[in-house]
Amino acid sequence: MLCSLSCSAEPVWTVPGGDLRRGEALIRQFGCASCHAIPGIGGARGNVGPPLNHVGSRTFIAGMLRNNPANLVRWIRTPQSVVPGNAMPDLGLTEVQARDIAAYLYTLR
Repeated sequence: MLCSLSCSAEPVWTVPGGDLRRGEALIRQFGCASCHAIPGIGGARGNVGPPLNHVGSRTFIAGMLRNNPANLVRWIRTPQSVVPGNAMPDLGLTEVQARDIAAYLYTLR
């Protein structure tokens, strides 16, 4: 997992093995738009979960996990193990699927 600094000193994350095009398709397939507003995803205006704009430059995920690729993949795969009882369900995603979704989300800066 790589982090480089841009001119603004914000981390720019890459997700090894993640494919943002597959991630975009998976976001549509798993219905993430029903709960989240997601830039670049048509009709993604859900308001159950937080809007995902600028998720790539946020400091924390779920208000408690440091925003880095390992934590974002963990959150996407098993949010109930991080914060039991929260509104985001475990969707049964594979590690590769979660990496792909994370790769897409990190483009949202």
